[in-house]
Order: sequence, then C-alpha cells, then structure tokens
Amino acid sequence: MNFRIFVANDCKMKNERLEQLRQMLEETPNDIFVRYAIGLELYKTEDFASAIQHMKMLASEHPSYCPVHFKLGQWYSENDNIEEAVNWLTKALRIAEKENDPKAINEIREALWLLED
Repeated sequence: MNFRIFVANDCKMKNERLEQLRQMLEETPNDIFVRYAIGLELYKTEDFASAIQHMKMLASEHPSYCPVHFKLGQWYSENDNIEEAVNWLTKALRIAEKENDPKAINEIREALWLLED
C-alpha cells in the first residue's frame, strides 16, 4: 500500500471514530467515558490544543475522575511542559490515594519519578 494512501486512510478512520463518539455524546451528554474518549481521539488526530482544552473542561466538571488528570499529566510530559505535567500528575495521585487505587497510585508515582531527572 502506498504510504500516502495509508496515512489518508488512517486520518479518515480517526475522524470517523471521532464523529461516532460525538454522535454517542449527543445521545448521552453526561457520559464521562465518551467525553474522555473524545479527548483521546482529538489528541490522536494531533489536535493537541483542542484535546487539552477538552480534557481540562472534563477535569473541572469531574474533579475526582483520576484518568483525565493522569492523561493530562502524560500529555504535558510528552510535550516537555514538566511543571504542568507534575501539577496534573500530583492531582491524579491525590485522587488515586483517596480512592485507594494501588494500581493507579503506582503508575502515577512512576510517571512522577520519571520526571524527576
């Protein structure tokens, strides 16, 4: 398969997934999992600003939803914004500790540890 065709097909599939998620959101506007998935898809389509904005809004509306805080920390880390990464990961760690979620606690601590360099 030609590389350009592969890339075009991949972009089309990502856009189709995003559109399907948006349709699902219309049917269930308060579904946090659908909203989280939309943020992930926006990031995959390299619409980083929209993805971050979407996830920040989700975090403000659902401050105890650990995955969104953790994901924002990862994204900021990937984009070399260490201060913001630590901020979001620390919030995620507090939530995971409050929920007594050892798996999340370990993952978040490892992510924070990697940023200590």
